[in-house]
Amino acid sequence: MNKIALLIIAIVSLALFVLPNTISMFVGQHTFEAGVQCQKCHAAEYAELCESTTTLVAHKRAANNANYTTFISVGGIKYYPSNSTIRAINSNKWAWNGTWDGGNGTWENGSEHRLFSLDFNGDGGIDGAEICHLCHNASLFGIEGAHAVTVRVCDDDRCHGNRNHAYTGDATDLFANPSAVEYVVTAGYNLSRENVHQSFYLNLSNQSSTYPAGHPYGIIDPCGNARGSELSRGHWTCVGCHSDVGTDLTLNPHPVYNHSDANAAPRRYW
Repeated sequence: MNKIALLIIAIVSLALFVLPNTISMFVGQHTFEAGVQCQKCHAAEYAELCESTTTLVAHKRAANNANYTTFISVGGIKYYPSNSTIRAINSNKWAWNGTWDGGNGTWENGSEHRLFSLDFNGDGGIDGAEICHLCHNASLFGIEGAHAVTVRVCDDDRCHGNRNHAYTGDATDLFANPSAVEYVVTAGYNLSRENVHQSFYLNLSNQSSTYPAGHPYGIIDPCGNARGSELSRGHWTCVGCHSDVGTDLTLNPHPVYNHSDANAAPRRYW
């Protein structure tokens, strides 16, 4: 076999390896396995996320709470602390079987057992690209396609709520400090009612974004922050106050007038 033939085989082999990943960057055909390192393709977004220290830490705490991530993965709408049971939007009931402190146990619905953890490397924390799964893993939001990527925005029903639903507001006991998280998980609901940001939030909630709403958890009705077949832009209200944006400004102050001349011609001041 001559050198040209070997070179052609090598190029074709490399293309077969690289092309699927290259295409996925541009046409959205992502797969979302547990060990994927999102920052390899999304370095700018990852860097921006890591710079938002307060926001990042808060979301890491939520992502590291397997009971919360399980609640949203099964489509939970209410948690009953008296018997440790989650009621899902499709009428399923998930009961906890195990001990809270030791971490040994699962949520059970008949013969099905589930404990959806985002700590894929098992080191006890959320690091690397694991945090990306909190908002982009379709499996976590009951959308068909176990490894597909989706976009779930701030005012999702089971994240910070919206004007229609604030399901996690009925599940604050799943968190370590329920009183401290109550206003966080009902933020969208509160913004839509007697709030200084109300008009801004409701106006954006009546506009469609480019993110498909879909039909999570196999239900016909879309999520509460949908606008037609897409998610609304209501989450822009959250981003407006909770993201860091760098700007360069040049301030042009008004002219300073000299009031010492009593005979100056009358004129309108700024």
